[in-house]
Amino acid sequence: VTHPATGTLVATASTARHAPAGLADVVGVRDQDLCRTLWCGAPLRVTDHAEEHQSGGETTEANLQGLCERCNLAKQAPGWHARPTTSPFSRHTIETTTPTGHRHRSRAPAPLGHGRDIA
Repeated sequence: VTHPATGTLVATASTARHAPAGLADVVGVRDQDLCRTLWCGAPLRVTDHAEEHQSGGETTEANLQGLCERCNLAKQAPGWHARPTTSPFSRHTIETTTPTGHRHRSRAPAPLGHGRDIA
């Protein structure tokens, strides 16, 4: 959400089911237009909820992630779960649990021009 007079970003939440274009753009920049699934890295095609919207997941920057088509479809399969685990002191992080119970954390890339990611 931007201020109507200045265009300044004032909130990154929406009551809509799908991320509005501006919010999707924020997620795309944050994720550097790449799929957030750890082992993937394909071009971002879908801005999707980590915690499903129909289960109460909000349409907010914190609960959205950029995914490729294949990873977005895979996370809809039975046994897959994702949730944001971001703290105010770290970059955006999504924890994905696979049907086997393995947990993987995907952290947003370091902002461009801010050095390399060391952990």
